[in-house]
Amino acid sequence: MRAAAVCLLMLVALAPQQTTAGGLPSPATKTENPSADALFGSAVQVAEASFKAGDIYDRLLAAGTLAETGHGPALEFLKTYLASDDLVFKRATIDTLLASTHPLELDLLFRAAERDPATLGLMMESLAATPRADMEDLIAEALREGSSFVRKNAVQAIARGRVEGLNDQLRDLIADDSTHETVRAYAYYALVSLGDGKDVSDRLFALVKSEQVEEREVAAIAMGLYSASETGKRLKTLMADRSDERVSLAAMASAAGQGDDEAIGRLIKGVAYGQPMESSILAGALKRLPPKTAAQITEVLMTCCKLSADAATRVLESWSAIESDPAPVYVWGLAHEEADVRLQTTWLIGHRRDAAALAMLAPLLKDEDAGIRTMAAWSVVQCVGAQGTLL
Repeated sequence: MRAAAVCLLMLVALAPQQTTAGGLPSPATKTENPSADALFGSAVQVAEASFKAGDIYDRLLAAGTLAETGHGPALEFLKTYLASDDLVFKRATIDTLLASTHPLELDLLFRAAERDPATLGLMMESLAATPRADMEDLIAEALREGSSFVRKNAVQAIARGRVEGLNDQLRDLIADDSTHETVRAYAYYALVSLGDGKDVSDRLFALVKSEQVEEREVAAIAMGLYSASETGKRLKTLMADRSDERVSLAAMASAAGQGDDEAIGRLIKGVAYGQPMESSILAGALKRLPPKTAAQITEVLMTCCKLSADAATRVLESWSAIESDPAPVYVWGLAHEEADVRLQTTWLIGHRRDAAALAMLAPLLKDEDAGIRTMAAWSVVQCVGAQGTLL
């Protein structure tokens, strides 16, 4: 297995530089780029059309796009659905607003959180899944909330988003006898992720022997932030844990991040050929690996394997947090035969606010798939900014 992993990574080094995965043209190829202002105007037109005639999810996304420009009716639409009794629509609205940078959209979120603890809980779920480092005030409020579920998601959001300024609250949470043990475990992880966890390391390592699956899983994830010399043996123990697959997979990903060749090979194989849960978990774990390692593994996956749509979208989701050149990933994702993968790639460009990829979004504004058109409009506005000139 060690030799197989090394060989797979050698494929990356030997890949020709002028092409990307699968022989696709390099994104560096010169093209006629439309101006940012022209794209911004086209994006607003697409969003306006979707806002009037799309399905509810397209309308929500279009409203989020238009609200970035201060569009009054779009803001009112979002406000209405934020107050909905339907949790699916409410969560979709929260996700839309949390992706925003516009003060009026963020103000809607904070006001809703003040009025309704349940809405605050949904916001923490969203932030735990797609972290933002600038949500300190909202997360601080959630940590004061009595629900263990809300607190757990809030602490996850801190750990995954490296949200600073809340270390004292995390320590208070750890010291509080009423804190649920699983929440305390996530608090250890959050402090370690912030580089402030030396004094909790022993307690974190002790979770390897916890009777609770989720606590062992947290330990496996957090130990990926340490060196192999400190945690290698413990991760080996967790990789052999057969009581719950999540624990062994989390440990495998952490070991891969520490440079363990066997773990890297198993991770690649698991993403490409594993059962759906294994593939999804390991693809999502790429975001935890050092950027260079994550980029190498992704290149291998794009070159050697035909990933399932779910695995491909999870890889793309991970790239929202991988600090490496995403251009080859964009090319691969936008050329994919599955619309869901193209949609996720379109989202990724906007999430990263990657103005260098604007030319890739231009044709997507005319895509036959309404969802991709609407997402492309959102991504253009994210990349250009609401200062774009309407033509």
